[in-house]
Amino acid sequence: MRAGNGLSRNCATMPTQSDGRFSFWRDSPCCGSMSELLQFGLNKARVWRVLFLATMVGGCSGAAVVPVSDLTAARTTPSVRIVRGGDSLYTIAWESGLDYRDVALWNGLEPPYRLQVGQEIILGPIERKTSSVSVSAGVMEASSEPLVSEQTPVVVEPVEVRSEGSKVMESGNTDASSSVDGIWLWPATGNLVTRFDLEAGSNGIDISGIDGSPVRAAAKGKVVYAGTGLRGYGLLIIIKHDETFLSAYAHNRAVKIKEGDTVHRGQIIAEMGQSGAASTRLHFEIRRDGQPVDPLQYLPEL
Repeated sequence: MRAGNGLSRNCATMPTQSDGRFSFWRDSPCCGSMSELLQFGLNKARVWRVLFLATMVGGCSGAAVVPVSDLTAARTTPSVRIVRGGDSLYTIAWESGLDYRDVALWNGLEPPYRLQVGQEIILGPIERKTSSVSVSAGVMEASSEPLVSEQTPVVVEPVEVRSEGSKVMESGNTDASSSVDGIWLWPATGNLVTRFDLEAGSNGIDISGIDGSPVRAAAKGKVVYAGTGLRGYGLLIIIKHDETFLSAYAHNRAVKIKEGDTVHRGQIIAEMGQSGAASTRLHFEIRRDGQPVDPLQYLPEL
């Protein structure tokens, strides 16, 4: 199609003469022919120069420039837990599978981590996400491959344990080093009826026994919780051993300690019962950095 001045409307930078200078049409998609340019009185040298510059600047692709969008940030809101009667920072972190230190940090809490009923506890960090940025046409897209390769999971050799129903060794009272670099004690005497299996929903082990039989601290530590505020655990005790390890003793009939007490390895802390369970048993868990681990990897071999 011809424009009113005789040139085809095909060039993003089409020259026209006006007062001895060149102006440019910016609404045309592609370049005109050599003969059309010569009709404007341009010599061949100038024509080739114009065509060369047009090609270098915009080419004949006619691609429209897409503006880069502004960076926008959006907050991702983590879940919130409302504090109920009987809750503590430790039980909220425990039921959520989180490290209590992280929960304290996200909520600006300091020891002794006192909570109020109705208080909102944030269960995750508030992160900022940046929206994707549009780029101009013709710009090469960045590679989708990660800059840092993913780590290969470390395969841990399983610990050999005896079959369910085997006798659990009796707790002793001998001195030992701390829970981290020493040996943990079995917390009760009885039969091992349930083993650690996250896929099956078991975060620890179950030891069946006689109602009222002693429950002992598996390692030295401080009692940070004693109560019934955690659903499914009955009368529960949580002991903090250090900044890494916590242990839990559930379904007790009675407790022999209180929150804030320092307990020693092998000390009687409760009586075995069936609160929150179908039969008399101790449910025992170990958490490392807030995550459940297999107690049989820490307790003495059977």
